Amino acid sequence: MNNAKTMLVTIGPRRCADLLASARLGRLAVIVAGRPEIFPVNHVYDREAETVTFPVHEGTKMNGALEWPWVAFEVDGMDLENNIGWSVAVVGAAEEIVDAETLARLSCERDVRWGDGPRWLRIVPTKVTGREIQAYL
Repeated sequence: MNNAKTMLVTIGPRRCADLLASARLGRLAVIVAGRPEIFPVNHVYDREAETVTFPVHEGTKMNGALEWPWVAFEVDGMDLENNIGWSVAVVGAAEEIVDAETLARLSCERDVRWGDGPRWLRIVPTKVTGREIQAYL
């Protein structure tokens, strides 16, 4: 029987930004034909603009993000050594990035090179929330 107790802690804005920047894989949630769809996204957190950015190909993910007024994005992780799990969620509107300088800068910031698409989107947040769950005996 597990006697561990847990404590939920709200993560502040600066730590949320740090976690968004440190994670390389997140999930984008969009509405497609009236139903929610979730896509893995290899992203870059743009600290300068405080937006989540990622390359896309034309198709369901891009169209779903741009056609609906809201999208959601989430990253999470575990610190097994300290028994901590965390999650950061971003809600906002998606828009295409067309500025060449911004595109060049973001492309250079990517550590993982899969999922490259010819177009880039960003999520302009209206809400960013973060939580840690800590387990202790």
